[in-house]
Amino acid sequence: MQDNVFPFSPLHGLTRRLRDLGQMLSTSEVLESLRACNEQAARDLFGAILALYAFLEDSISNPHPGSLFDGSGDTPLNTMRKEIARAYGVETCYFGTTGTTGLNTPAVMALAGEGEVVAVGRDCHVSVLAGLGLSGAKPVYLVSPFHSEFGVLLPPTRQEVAGLLTEHHEVRALVLTLPTYHGLMGDVEGIVAECRSRGVLFMVDEAHGPHYRFLRGLGFPMSAEEAGADVVTQSTHKVMSALNQGSLLLLNNPLLSRRYEEVQAMGFQSTSFSYPILLSIEHAIQQMVTQGEERWRGAVDLAYRLRDEAGALPGIVALDKRVLDGERVLGFDPTRVTLNVRGTGFTGHEIADALLQEGYIVELDTPDVVLFLVGPGVTRDQVDGTLRALRKLGRRKRSAEAFVPPPLPPQATTPRKAVMSAARERLPVDAAVGRVSAETIGCYPPGQAILVAGELVTVEVVSYLKQAVAAGCHLKRVQDDGFQTIQVLLDSEPR
Repeated sequence: MQDNVFPFSPLHGLTRRLRDLGQMLSTSEVLESLRACNEQAARDLFGAILALYAFLEDSISNPHPGSLFDGSGDTPLNTMRKEIARAYGVETCYFGTTGTTGLNTPAVMALAGEGEVVAVGRDCHVSVLAGLGLSGAKPVYLVSPFHSEFGVLLPPTRQEVAGLLTEHHEVRALVLTLPTYHGLMGDVEGIVAECRSRGVLFMVDEAHGPHYRFLRGLGFPMSAEEAGADVVTQSTHKVMSALNQGSLLLLNNPLLSRRYEEVQAMGFQSTSFSYPILLSIEHAIQQMVTQGEERWRGAVDLAYRLRDEAGALPGIVALDKRVLDGERVLGFDPTRVTLNVRGTGFTGHEIADALLQEGYIVELDTPDVVLFLVGPGVTRDQVDGTLRALRKLGRRKRSAEAFVPPPLPPQATTPRKAVMSAARERLPVDAAVGRVSAETIGCYPPGQAILVAGELVTVEVVSYLKQAVAAGCHLKRVQDDGFQTIQVLLDSEPR
């Protein structure tokens, strides 16, 4: 790697030290050493790794590298901010060392406050809903259609956004998840233009697309920051090489900077932030700027092979370029391989478990779908092994009905009022029908809410969540993961 191509020079000394260490002892060598050594030696090696980490964190109280809470001056971290903003072509950026969750929540709070209206794609991550719950903003939801053949939710169209904004003219901001978890990008340029024409702020949770800007030559979709979205949050750690929880917030609208900094300082970003994570963000972006297409070209080829051959197996339908329609879906992440396995007679959870027993890992599994993420670290042998395992499973029985999300529940009060209310009780799920939920419940992954605090518990929601648990789903943000009970507001009467 050339040191002078993308030089975040003030921190480059630490960067080079980490890189030299990595060249001395690769990950595979560490793993092999752990396998070969006895328990005491393993503890010694682990202690040495922790000692290195502690050395890197020793500068946390040192003002010279800079702070995430001080954007003034030519500190190393501020220089990094400028260089990363330049690489992404945006006005400015903010780092996160607590994942995109720690960026989404304050970003939503910066967009709108108590009583103001925010339009939100219903497939949003629960961290967006947390921002609504803390800000006191009132949500109106944009529900995208479900594609039963592929088993995935689709992005909204520009026309659907325009219709929602016309119906709710008081909307201050729009928040969408693009690309979707399954790698589908909507008409992000058209939606940006629609929002600008109406004076509506536009935020995009682009957690799964931080690499798109650098891989357009390989057929990846246009990124939200390129399209001009006001706020874009990204998980640099999910598909790029940053350490876990390394993330970025990109701003095309500098007028939001001050408000975001005020909200972020409330505690969403720890004052004991991690320099190793920040350095890994630097490295991840440097890799993409200097070697992005080179590193990802092989992954694209392998992903197409997995998609084509798996999609030809009995009972499996692969999400492919047929989904591109020029209006609703304009982009397609070639390295996300989504297989609807409903026709095999197995659930996605069962197939994921079977693959795990063979040593192969699924990125996401639902009752109908398994999703594979084919990155630069995936080998041809792994793809071949996954295909062999899928062929061995075969087809068990006739396919079941599609696992379709329930209709949107009615909203009785704002998420903030429901979340902050201390007057609540826990009831058996069937007895809770018609009451106002005090919990936000979704299936994880991907973490999208089926029921949001402040909404009425409906028969359809209860039925769907019962089915989800029976099929092997894990429920997120709920005290009773078996879904035997649900917490509701005490003063809410059945409706």
